Amino acid sequence: MPPQLGIGDMGQMMTILIPATVAAVLGGFALRIWYRRWKQQRIEANRKVEAPNSYYSSRGVRQQEDRERWHSIKVGTLHPLNREEVLRLLDVVDEDGVSSLSRKDRLFLDNMTLPRMGV
Repeated sequence: MPPQLGIGDMGQMMTILIPATVAAVLGGFALRIWYRRWKQQRIEANRKVEAPNSYYSSRGVRQQEDRERWHSIKVGTLHPLNREEVLRLLDVVDEDGVSSLSRKDRLFLDNMTLPRMGV
């Protein structure tokens, strides 16, 4: 027959069991915190940031760039016929937006910008 534990034996077990349980719980929390930090550092170390897609921009961005470029045309240096057409097209752009221009009109304004004129 196995020996039965007495009250004194239970007290000794409790003095060992309670601190061991507390240590195990706190150790588990500490281990979990360490693991999360370690995992985050590993993710950050392996992260590769891609270069922005400089060859792509949205339609709105392109239209804004076109509008700014066309408004920077030095109208005073143009031939009077070209000046009238540029002013007319810029009025259309201001009133109806860049998308209201035809391809031919856009090409005309692009040809009037400074980089294309070689100035």
